[in-house]
Amino acid sequence: LTWAYLKPHLPRDLATPVLDLGCGTGKWGLKLLHAGFHVTFVDIAGAMVERARKKVGDAGLLARAEFLRADLVDLGEIPKGHFGFAAALGDPIGCATSPPKALKEIHRRLTADGVLVATFDNKLAALDHYLREGDPQTLRRFLRTGKTHWLTQDAEERFDIHTFTPREVAKLCAAAGFAVVELRGKTVLDLRKHRTLLTDPAVRREWQRIEQDVSRDPDAIGRAGHLQVVARKPGTDA
Repeated sequence: LTWAYLKPHLPRDLATPVLDLGCGTGKWGLKLLHAGFHVTFVDIAGAMVERARKKVGDAGLLARAEFLRADLVDLGEIPKGHFGFAAALGDPIGCATSPPKALKEIHRRLTADGVLVATFDNKLAALDHYLREGDPQTLRRFLRTGKTHWLTQDAEERFDIHTFTPREVAKLCAAAGFAVVELRGKTVLDLRKHRTLLTDPAVRREWQRIEQDVSRDPDAIGRAGHLQVVARKPGTDA
């Protein structure tokens, strides 16, 4: 689904440099390399950058890759107005200390008409967690701030995150100077809890088609665990 949602927004010219922000181990940047692009991999964690570098090296694609350890709120080592496309998948903007500042930094690195595809944790998806916690004041505080930690059983992995409603994602992007092209829920159908439905390839493809349809329905997006936005930098440089 992620690659299907990315492909329509990729630059047509393979010479266009692209960014993989919050690259982690390089999963999506490697896909972009295989597609023919020159990719700059960026992550705040040096260990992740090195794991991405190793994967790219093992694939024999180092000639078209660059690697940088950097915080999304300070991309000063990356040239401004240089990249035609940026991916920020796995919700790295929401993990930044200041998502508004991170988006503005990304905006400055894109060319006019450059495109950002980014995912965010959906604030509405966490409501049931706080309901189970049973403290209305904690829920009220979360709804006001959107701040929480990754809701995992492993205490060592409970890093701080910012969550957003669909409307808040659109406002956040607009405030950074972007025009929102598309907003999807990802995923609306929680098939992780129904994996037995995916064993037959033909049936799995049918579920995928349904998911792709409902993911664009504004009335269904709020069900999704994550939100994926496609945002374009306006055609004149700011």
